[in-house]
Amino acid sequence: MSETILSQVPSAPREAVAIPLKDVWSRSGSTYRIRAIVLLGVNVLLFAGVASFAYWLRTGERTPPREGYWDELAHTFLSVPMSERTGVSLGSFLIDPINVQEVPVHIPIVGLLMAALIAIPVLVSILYRFWSSLPFVAVIGFLAVMPWLALTLLSSCLIASVRPFRTQFRFTSALLGLVPVVLYLILAWEGTTDAVGGNIDPVDRIKFIAPWVMAIVAATVLFAIVLSIARVVDYRPGAIAPLLAVMFGIPVALFEFQVGRDELYYRILETHSRTQFEDRDASVELERAVFDRWAGRPSPRPSLNAIREIVEERWLMELIGDVGAEDTALAQHQTEMTDRCDWFLRHFPRSRYAVNALYIKARTMDKRFDPLEFRRTKWIRFYDDYPRPRSRQAWRMVLENDRDGRPAAVALLRLAQLDARDARIDRALDGLVRLRRTLTGNVPKPQLAGGSLHRLLGGEEPAASLGINPDRILLELDRLEGLLRNNHDPIYHFEPLSGPVGAGAAVPYGFLDLDPRSDGYVDSLRTLKRQYPSCQIEDNIDLEIAKHTTPLEDKIRLLYKCLSDFPRRDAIPEVLYRLAVAQKQSNRTAEGEETFQRLFREFPGSPWARAAERLTLAGPIE
Repeated sequence: MSETILSQVPSAPREAVAIPLKDVWSRSGSTYRIRAIVLLGVNVLLFAGVASFAYWLRTGERTPPREGYWDELAHTFLSVPMSERTGVSLGSFLIDPINVQEVPVHIPIVGLLMAALIAIPVLVSILYRFWSSLPFVAVIGFLAVMPWLALTLLSSCLIASVRPFRTQFRFTSALLGLVPVVLYLILAWEGTTDAVGGNIDPVDRIKFIAPWVMAIVAATVLFAIVLSIARVVDYRPGAIAPLLAVMFGIPVALFEFQVGRDELYYRILETHSRTQFEDRDASVELERAVFDRWAGRPSPRPSLNAIREIVEERWLMELIGDVGAEDTALAQHQTEMTDRCDWFLRHFPRSRYAVNALYIKARTMDKRFDPLEFRRTKWIRFYDDYPRPRSRQAWRMVLENDRDGRPAAVALLRLAQLDARDARIDRALDGLVRLRRTLTGNVPKPQLAGGSLHRLLGGEEPAASLGINPDRILLELDRLEGLLRNNHDPIYHFEPLSGPVGAGAAVPYGFLDLDPRSDGYVDSLRTLKRQYPSCQIEDNIDLEIAKHTTPLEDKIRLLYKCLSDFPRRDAIPEVLYRLAVAQKQSNRTAEGEETFQRLFREFPGSPWARAAERLTLAGPIE
């Protein structure tokens, strides 16, 4: 009877019984557990390789450096704009050192690499449980040095593997875990546009969006494949490792065969070249040094202005002299950059960037500090358009390896300047003739129909990133050629221009030997004028004195005097240009326009007439 009564009691509904999810750790055999742990370790090692590759793509270093590592990691969390987080932000991944605008093939590499970094921790949390994903998250944070991505993936792994988000349908859990990553990549896109700045071309916008879209799509596909394999093998270990190896191998192969290591190391070289000699405002640093020196003086202290003059002169001596911390720093930067260029050329002699490296090396050797700019604005600026004799061989190497490109044009100009200063006038003129042929033959190709697609798939010319301005080169060419062809003096020959050939002269320099940005430039010009009275280049000397005269009204007066004293000399076109610019700067707009019209009327084919035509677009040419 009791058995009959019990059999009539209704059983509990099947859906009310919780069915535990099956994963790698569901089987308890010791052999099985050992195999699972070993394969998990293999996955961690493969994933560490992916993270190291990601770090190498951003820095050129295989592993994070010992010095400055924690500073670099902590810098990610500072409250600074995304555009200033270079090296650690995900947005900078697409800009520095390899910019996807210039190297579009880099897009699938970054996309597939990010897909592996995103998908593998989430898959491990689903198949091996949440705690097993922690080593993978740590690898992203500390080995790839992407701590924000690591924190994002930590939340993704929690969502994908912990109730209430964990579901029987594992693919749904993986997609839910992808939501924080999508939000993070949207922020990365905003950081990328922040860092680029300005209006982004629609084609370039696609280039910056494409890696993140590809990463999400590839991660989703990876979820589907791995989870399907895991279900087929009944959640035994080993489903992740083959796909992880493929996701590691494809980006590495694409980079090696379609981009190349030379691309990465050259871009890093180029970045170092920019940052080592970057202009900087030293006014705050100078005032701090002035106050510290003033506060350290015993009472009664001198005035701050007196201390400021002393400190400023000391800084100038250190910046332009043979001794001092800043001068040593400049020399060290030059040595470091030339060594980097030599290293690149030694390891990648057949690279398409070899000429660029030679060009950077030659420019580095010509770098000088601008003392006049420091006196005016307290900015530390460097320039390289007045070549040093020691850079001659470097420019020759540029010319030997690049016959008709833009680096070759700059090399021809610098070599002509050096030859002219050495009184090799014929050789300098031959170089300028060759330079003019190079510039006129180096015409950009017209854009074809469908050029946007071509720009999407293709990259830039190797020399495009060097920032060489052909118009500026042409102007310097015209100026130097005019000086050499129009100023052979009937009495002094080329001595006022190139300096005396023999030793023991009272003035051992010529007009071309003087650096316009050096201290004492105007005094040296006046000395030269006294040494060679009524010489052929007297108009050029007076023009340079006027150009370096302040205030503005005194400059205008000297330019008018130059016009009246030398009405038919070769310097008059530039005198008219400088006069018109000065008149406009002093709010004498009508007079400036009239002077420009005279320049167009009397010297229509001169380089200064062309410069005046471009004035409204680019500003005055110094």
